[in-house]
Amino acid sequence: RGLSKLPMKVLVTGGTGLVGSHVCRQLMAGGHDVRLLVRSADKARKLYCESVGSEPELVQGDITDIAAVKRAVEGCEALVHAAAGTPMQIESVAKLFEVNVGGVKNIVGAALEAGIERVVCLSSITAIFNKDGSKVTPDAPPNRSKMPYGQSKVEAELYLRKLQEEGAPIAILYPGGIIGPDDPGLSDSCKATKHRIENGFRIFGDGGMQYIDVRDLAVLICSLVEKGGSGRFLVPGVYSTWTEQADLLEAVSGCQLQRIQAKGWKLRLLGRLMDVARKFKHIDAPISAETMRYATLWPNIPNTVEFERRGLSLRDPKETFDDTLRWMVKAGHLDVSLCPKYK
Repeated sequence: RGLSKLPMKVLVTGGTGLVGSHVCRQLMAGGHDVRLLVRSADKARKLYCESVGSEPELVQGDITDIAAVKRAVEGCEALVHAAAGTPMQIESVAKLFEVNVGGVKNIVGAALEAGIERVVCLSSITAIFNKDGSKVTPDAPPNRSKMPYGQSKVEAELYLRKLQEEGAPIAILYPGGIIGPDDPGLSDSCKATKHRIENGFRIFGDGGMQYIDVRDLAVLICSLVEKGGSGRFLVPGVYSTWTEQADLLEAVSGCQLQRIQAKGWKLRLLGRLMDVARKFKHIDAPISAETMRYATLWPNIPNTVEFERRGLSLRDPKETFDDTLRWMVKAGHLDVSLCPKYK
């Protein structure tokens, strides 16, 4: 899993988020000069001083601010664009599109204009989602969505693919659920896991989900930065049914889950009702029409062969969830009484 020692100047967006922070730490460990475009320099300094003991170069600004973006790309040789908004983080549809579409156009456009020749963009399988897993391929056309998040990813996808067709050196990655320890903002997958342990685990039919360990995803991203490689890469991770995932959570942490049998259509309806309720008040729960659609209809999608080609592999989900839950307890996100194996 080691990185080469060829020093590069790499700009990372989303550097205080789950994927961006892991990519940043791995690049710094490999001897690279990393610059972050961050909204809060103080937050970034605190994060990296506590976790690494040193900090990357910081440019304060936002991907929706073109002036800040142009300052950030200056002098860089590679870009990792990992910043994005999700329905759980951004309740305004207009802001979601401003970040997920306008932000992509700003940062990638400025990078290419500045002559950056290695651009890695984190997209989402939601951009090409189909409940028929055989139709989810790197060449699958973007799948128009009625849901705001999915549609924002589709519009960004269309922009990036047009640039690829014109010969731009862009790699697009499509992850499934991303999870792992050392999650600065407690992202959606960790929030969902916390919710299931504290409030009950809904099991519906033979459905399931794929999760990729953020550390494995970061290794592939760093490899694309160092060794190059454009194209489109599916990285959904390891598939498990919801029953298998519940068994795994109990085995690694000692938690006792309340297992609630549920129907997929009922959960999708619940998600829509939650979206309506959010128009009137803040609701801190990982349930929305979009999250329930993917949770109840997700197929088993193969991972890119690029992992094997680059000598990489996906770790056992037992290690992923053990490390993640252990960290969540240590960081105070989960009460240790709920996960007795971590006492």
